[in-house]
Amino acid sequence: MDILDLKVFIAVAESESMSKAAGIVALTQPAVSFRIAGLEAELGAPLFHRTRSGAFLTEAGRKFYFYAQYALSALEAGQESIRTLSKPAAEKILRIGIVDSLTHVMLPAIIQAMKEQTWVTQWKINTGQSLDLALQTTFGELDLSFINQTYSPLPQLGTVKLFEEPLVFIGPKQSGFPHYQSLITYLEEVPFILLKRYMPLRELLEHELFRPQRMYPRQLIEVDTSQLIRQMVEQGTGCSFLPVSSLWPVGSDANIEQIFLPEVRLRQSFYCVYHQPAPDSILKLLPDLQAGINAQVLRFRNNGTR
Repeated sequence: MDILDLKVFIAVAESESMSKAAGIVALTQPAVSFRIAGLEAELGAPLFHRTRSGAFLTEAGRKFYFYAQYALSALEAGQESIRTLSKPAAEKILRIGIVDSLTHVMLPAIIQAMKEQTWVTQWKINTGQSLDLALQTTFGELDLSFINQTYSPLPQLGTVKLFEEPLVFIGPKQSGFPHYQSLITYLEEVPFILLKRYMPLRELLEHELFRPQRMYPRQLIEVDTSQLIRQMVEQGTGCSFLPVSSLWPVGSDANIEQIFLPEVRLRQSFYCVYHQPAPDSILKLLPDLQAGINAQVLRFRNNGTR
């Protein structure tokens, strides 16, 4: 197993296609298939279900996907650490990551807390997906991150649970949009707009809703941000699931409505994760951040427009 094997595996997993993955990693399709077969032989388990419509991860493949990402991120972090040896050491820099869907909730509280930190002379904020931010924090590229899922196999991460919100089923506020009494009817009749596979919200829906009830969207549109889901639902493209926090703030003229369905009783949790061992300055900052974020969440819950 080498680095190219991991890159090939991730490309196939994310594109769900051997031919598309070949274009991503600049190999021929037979070479991609050969490397995947070798990887499966080495691991002793099939990583993909191969069908006419594509290549889809098996349960073993889903588990290995996380560690493949982990390994590549570790290599990139090591390369970056060598590159920075020749650079002057930065002083009093705090590097923060925020998952894209939470910036409107987290950022005001973070800014307020940072104004009171006299020890920080420079701070940087990155946005991205939860897994990417968690890995960057694990390898010291970020000091702390605000994400919507914890990754327990990462021993270098300390975690603080911030809050949790129920998932809601949403559709466009349009007179022609159909209304049904059960989720299964929506799944059969209406396009669903969901985040891509392996993103935390999609994984939550797959494991806690679709698979246990043995139902799945008949018409599926995959996107990579919650903001796109909101925009497409507002435009009448289809329906979706989002945590309540992703709908804050919602004005009176919003073109989204929440549709109550008894089958939907899921909640999503949100966390602050930090690199361990953390310096005292970070540990002292965490309670202020947590209190500020909880206060911000409470304001949103009370009026939804703040």
